[in-house]
Parts: sequence; C-alpha cells; structure tokens
Amino acid sequence: MSVIPAKVAGVKRIVVVSPPNSNGNIDPLTIVAADICGATEIYKTGGVQAIAALSYGTKSILKVDKIVGPGGAFVTLAKSLVSENTGIDMLAGPTELGIIADNSANPEFLALDLISQAEHSSDTFCYLITNSEKIAKLVNQKILKLLPTIQRKELVKSSLSKNGFIAVCKNTSDMINLANSLSPEHLQIMTKNPKSISLKITTAGLVLLGNYSASSASDYVLGSNHILPTNGFGKIRGSLSVMDFIKINTEVTASKSSLSKISKHLDTLTTSEGLPNHYEAVRGRL
Repeated sequence: MSVIPAKVAGVKRIVVVSPPNSNGNIDPLTIVAADICGATEIYKTGGVQAIAALSYGTKSILKVDKIVGPGGAFVTLAKSLVSENTGIDMLAGPTELGIIADNSANPEFLALDLISQAEHSSDTFCYLITNSEKIAKLVNQKILKLLPTIQRKELVKSSLSKNGFIAVCKNTSDMINLANSLSPEHLQIMTKNPKSISLKITTAGLVLLGNYSASSASDYVLGSNHILPTNGFGKIRGSLSVMDFIKINTEVTASKSSLSKISKHLDTLTTSEGLPNHYEAVRGRL
C-alpha cells in the first residue's frame, strides 16, 4: 500500500525498511511482497532509527525525499521531528473506527467490528453512533458476551473500556454531525440507506457502506489504501495515494506586450506592499 502508489506515480527509487525478527531476519513475506510491488531497495531496519536513516542517510542507506507509511508512537514522533528535513505523508496515530448504525443493523456485526479494531492496541479509538437505544443496548450486551471467549481479550477490553463509547443520538443529523466532528480513520455506515448518509460525511479517512463492508476486510483486501489519516487529519486529507508522490510543476511565460498591459496594476500592488524595486524590475523591461 506504500509501494504501489509510488510505482504508479513513476517514482524511480523506492526504499522499503522493515525491522528484523528475533532471529535477525526480515519476514520473508515482507521481502517477497516488496519485490512483487516493485521496491528497488529493502533494508533490515525499523523504528526510529529507520526514520533517521531515511531522512539523513547513512553509509549504507542513501537519504530519501519522502517517508510514507504507518508506525507506532515513536515512529510517528520521529517522522514529525524529521519533517523539516524530509517530506512525510501524515502523522498517523492509533487505529480509529467509528460506526453509524440504525435499527436495521445487525448487533453482532457491530460488536465484532468494534472488537476487531480494538485488538490493535490499548489506545485504539472505537465507538458506535446510533439513533436506536435498542441497538445500543444489544451491542453492549454482545460485546460483554463475546469478550470472555475471544483471543487478545485483555487488550480489547482495555481499549474499549478506556477509549470506546456508544452514543445514542436523537436523529440522523446528529449522528452525521458527531461523526464529522470526530473524523475517524474508518467510518462504517450500517443503516437502511447508507449512501444518503455518506454523501454528508466530509472528514472520515475511509467510508465503508453497508453490513458487509467490514473495516477489517478493508485493512487487507477490499482495494482501498489502508494508510489513512487519524487524530483528526481526515479533515484535511484522505488516504495515501498516487497524489502523495506527485509534485505539480508550474511554468509561466510573459511577453513584453502582456507586461505592458498589467504594469499599472503591478505598480499599485508593489506600492501598497512597500516593495518599489519589484515594480522597477518590470518597468525596466518596458
């Protein structure tokens, strides 16, 4: 999901970094995936030290122009620190899942989806927004029933109890407003007419429509890019894409006659800013 957009955009040098396991090796699946996607280099390093190497360069790793991809809290902080020296995509935090649901939604699906994203770490932010008190109670009951039976239950329980919530809103409009205010990384809409609601969602990183568009499936195989904005950054950008690897070039050509036509306006503007030599550079040509 990092390499393919760069490849499509025509990036010539694509460097992948991945931390070694306890045996000192990179997971073979990571190496094969990087090769299939078209990475040109792969290095056995991860974490903060990998961000430093990519940003400033080492004897064995040449510096890059831009660093993309998710990481833990330390990687995110490292990306922030090097951003004055090297371009980055975004500061991605812990996983976020918001779900908008009405009384047509399946409570078990809702509970399973919240649990699936909460298992990432104890600081994930997973919540349900509904206009149905019945659905709110049923989902809460389902989660409590499932928790003792699932794997990673302590992690899920910690995340949902510390950070999760179920909000019962008066109407659809309130549900939309709350979702837009929170701008979640993933937003599932499980209602009778999810498309009508999605048209009013402006801040989510990824919107998933209907009962079968599970966020956990989007993490892997539904086709969308899973490098997504968190911490409210969905208000200003979407997922990683080809656009993250494209620089727009601008060219301008002016003729003597065109400069002559606009010179009086330039005189007004440069005078108002107190920069007279800007105007003289043009007047000298005329």
